[in-house]
Amino acid sequence: MPAIAKLSSLSLLAVVMAVGTAASAASPGASTSANCKPSLFSPPAAPGYASTTWPTEHADAWRTHAAPTGLSRGVGRLRLKTATATLPPVPVWGYVGKGDNVYLMGGAPYLLDMYTELMQGAPPSRINALGILSKKYAASMTPYVARINIKTMRVSVLSLPKGTSANYTGGALVHANGYLYTVARSVLYKINPSSFKIVASKLLPLAPDSSGEPNQQTAYNGIVATANGDLILKGWASTGGGDLPPGILLRINPSNLATKAEVVTTSVSSPRMAIVSEGGNEYLYVPNTTESVRFLLEPTAFTVDSAWSTTYLIPNTGVTTASSDVFVGAGVVFANNTDLTATAPMSVFAQGAAAGSQLQSTQAFTSSGAAWNFFMMAADPYKSGVAAMLDQNSGHVSGFSTCAGGKSIEKLWENDSVKASAGVAINYKAGQLYTDDRTCKGKKCKLYLVVLDLRTGRELARTAVAGTKPSMGQIFIGPDAVYYVASDTRDAHGYVTRVTTSRRSAVTG
Repeated sequence: MPAIAKLSSLSLLAVVMAVGTAASAASPGASTSANCKPSLFSPPAAPGYASTTWPTEHADAWRTHAAPTGLSRGVGRLRLKTATATLPPVPVWGYVGKGDNVYLMGGAPYLLDMYTELMQGAPPSRINALGILSKKYAASMTPYVARINIKTMRVSVLSLPKGTSANYTGGALVHANGYLYTVARSVLYKINPSSFKIVASKLLPLAPDSSGEPNQQTAYNGIVATANGDLILKGWASTGGGDLPPGILLRINPSNLATKAEVVTTSVSSPRMAIVSEGGNEYLYVPNTTESVRFLLEPTAFTVDSAWSTTYLIPNTGVTTASSDVFVGAGVVFANNTDLTATAPMSVFAQGAAAGSQLQSTQAFTSSGAAWNFFMMAADPYKSGVAAMLDQNSGHVSGFSTCAGGKSIEKLWENDSVKASAGVAINYKAGQLYTDDRTCKGKKCKLYLVVLDLRTGRELARTAVAGTKPSMGQIFIGPDAVYYVASDTRDAHGYVTRVTTSRRSAVTG
C-alpha cells in the first residue's frame, strides 16, 4: 500500500512540505505504489449533451465532477473575487448553459435537511423524527429551476409545479438540441432556455409499492443522455416499497417525450447513473442497495449484465447503501454509506469494466467511527488518475489513486484540517480540487470555498462564500469560474457564489 499523507490542522505546514516534496518528485498521474499505475483517458464523447463545462449535475456522462477549467494555476498567488446571487430555498444542483447562463435546481429538500441537522449536532437517535419533519417540510415547498446571468448575477425562477410524489431533489440536463430538461416530483419538463418557459411536460410512472399500487414516495433523480440523444431517467422508491423496493428505468424521446423503453426492476435504488459507450454498446452503471450493477442499453430494453454485477454490501455490518458510480476509463469507483444511518467507517470501491472483474475496496478515512456522505466520489481519469471523497460526518476529505482506470484503488492522502459538506469538484487541467470549510458558532456558520492540490490534498487557497449552514449543494465549474451552492436548508433563501481569480494589486500584496 502507498504511504498516506494525513494533513492535520495542528501540524499542517510540516506535513504539507513533506507531501509536496514527494508529489513534486512523481510524474503526473503516477502513484506512490508500484502496484497502482493510473491509466489516463480522453474525455468521453457525449453527443447528447450540450458542449458546456457542466451540462449535467455531475459534469459529464461518466459522472466525474471534473472539468478542464475553473480557477487559474497559481491560485494561491492570486486574488479570489466573489459575486453572489440569492435564490429560493434549498438550491442543490448547478448546470452551465450556453452563453452567459447557469442554472440551479432547488426547492426539493426531502431528506436533505436531515443531513444538515446531523452535521449541526443532532444525535442519530433523532433520525426517525427528522425524517417525519423532513417530509412535511418538503411537502410545503415547490421545486424550481433558476437561471442566473453570470455577468449581472440576476436571477430568474421557473416553478416546476406539477406532480404529487416525493419532493426529493431531481435533476436536469442541458441537451445538445438546445433545450433544458428537468425532472421533479416524477414529472419531466422540456424548457426553452431563451424564453425560459416550459414547452412540454410528462407525468412519469410511479414505482409499485409492496401492494402493487403506485408508490407516492417514488423519486426520479437525474437524467442522462444516450449517444443518439434519448433521455434515460430512473425512479426509485425513497420509502414505503418494502425490503427490496422496485424502481423504474425509462428511455424517453427528447423531441416529443414519448416513452421508448420502460422496465420495473429491483436492480436500481438511490444512486445516480453513469452512461458509458464501450465496444459498440452503451451501458448504465448504477449501484443498487447491495450490488454494483450495470445495464446494457438497447433501443427498447434495459438488460442487467449479470456476468459483471457483484455484491458490495454485507448486511448487519453498520454500513449503508452506495453513492453513485464514477466511470474512470476502464472501470468504476464509488463509496458506500450514502445513507446517514451508517454506524461504521466508509469504504471506497473499484471494479474494472471487463466481465468477471473483481470488486476491490479500501477504507476511505482514518477514523474507525461512522462516516457518511449524501454526495458521491469525484475523479479525474483524464490527467492525474486521482479520485476524491468527503465524509460529511467528520468533514474530512481524502484522495485516492484509481489504478489502471478503475481496476483497483489506493489511498493517497487525507485532509483533516477542513470541515467540509458540499459536493466536491475537480479542475483537472490545473490539478485543483474544490471543497469547502466552515467555522460555526452555535448553528450559524461562516462558509469558505477551499482549493486543494488534487494530488497531495494540501490547501492552496480559500475565500468566504455566502451561506450560514453546512451545505447540501454541489460545487460546479464554469469557464474560468467555480460556483459554490449554499443550500441553507430550512432557511428562507439559498445562495450561489461565483468565484473567479485576478492578480493581486500592489496595495493588497
